Amino acid sequence: MIDRFFAPLGARAHAHIRDLADGRGIGVREDEPVILVSVVKLFIAWEFRRQVAEGLVDPAAMIRVTAADRLGGTGTAGFLHDAQISVWDLAALMMEVSDNSAADLVARHIGLGSLRSLPARAGLKRTRLIGSPRTILEEVAKDLGIADLEALAHVLDSGSVSTAELRATSAWDPHRTNVSTPADLTAFLRQVWNGPADVAADMRTWMRRQLTGGRLSRLAPSEVVVHGRSGSLPGWLNEVAVWEWPDGRRHAIAVFAQPTRRNFREIERAMSRAALALTDAISQ
Repeated sequence: MIDRFFAPLGARAHAHIRDLADGRGIGVREDEPVILVSVVKLFIAWEFRRQVAEGLVDPAAMIRVTAADRLGGTGTAGFLHDAQISVWDLAALMMEVSDNSAADLVARHIGLGSLRSLPARAGLKRTRLIGSPRTILEEVAKDLGIADLEALAHVLDSGSVSTAELRATSAWDPHRTNVSTPADLTAFLRQVWNGPADVAADMRTWMRRQLTGGRLSRLAPSEVVVHGRSGSLPGWLNEVAVWEWPDGRRHAIAVFAQPTRRNFREIERAMSRAALALTDAISQ
C-alpha cells in the first residue's frame, strides 16, 4: 500500500492507522519493532499528566536545571545558565520543542519504575520503555567505551565516530532501547484521546503545539487539525499523530521510516503521502 512511496527513495517504512472511534486499523509491518527515539516523550508526558490527575505530583513543583542536566539541543537542553522551572513547564518544553533535558527531569520526577511499568498497565504487549534520553545516551557512551556524556558530546561533535559505529550501539537496537510497534502506538493514542477528558485535553494541546516534526502533516488538507510527536536518529525518521477531520473522523497514525540515503526531505514527503493513503484506505 505505501511501499511505492518509499522504495524509490531507498527507504523502508512501518506504518499503522487506527480509527479512534471504533478501533479499526490497517497497516504495513505494523507489528514489527521500531525504535522510539523522541516519540518516547509521548509516554513520559502521559504518565506525568496521569500522576498530576491522581494527586501524586504537584505540577507547580519547581525544578532547578543545572549544567549537569543539559544535553545540548533545544529548550533547557541548550541553556547557557541554570534555571528554575516548574515540572509542568518542563513537560510542555519536552513535548513542544522536544527538549531532551526536560524529558530527563520529568521522567526523574515521575519515577523510572512508573515509566517502565506503563506499557503493561496500558496493555501494550510489544512496547518496552527503558528510560529517558539520558539513559539511552549513557548506554551509547558505554557501548563506545566513552567515559561520560560530556566526552560523548565532544566525540560526536568531532566526527571521530562513524555512522556505522553509532548504528552498532544500543540506541539503534530494538532489543536494548525504547521500542514499540506502529500498532501499539496507535492503540496508545486511542487510549489517550478516549481517556479522562482533562488528561486528554492537555495531551492534545502539547501535541498540537509541536514545533519540530510535522512530517505526516506536510500534505494534509488545511482543515485537518494535527497533533504530533516526532523522533529521529541517523537511519530513522519517526512520527505519530492524530488527525481530526471536520466531519468528526479522528485517526491515529504512526509512520516510521528507515532511510539509507541522506534524502530526508523526500522521505518526509513520502511519510505524509503514506499518511494520506492510510486515511483514504481506512475511510473506504
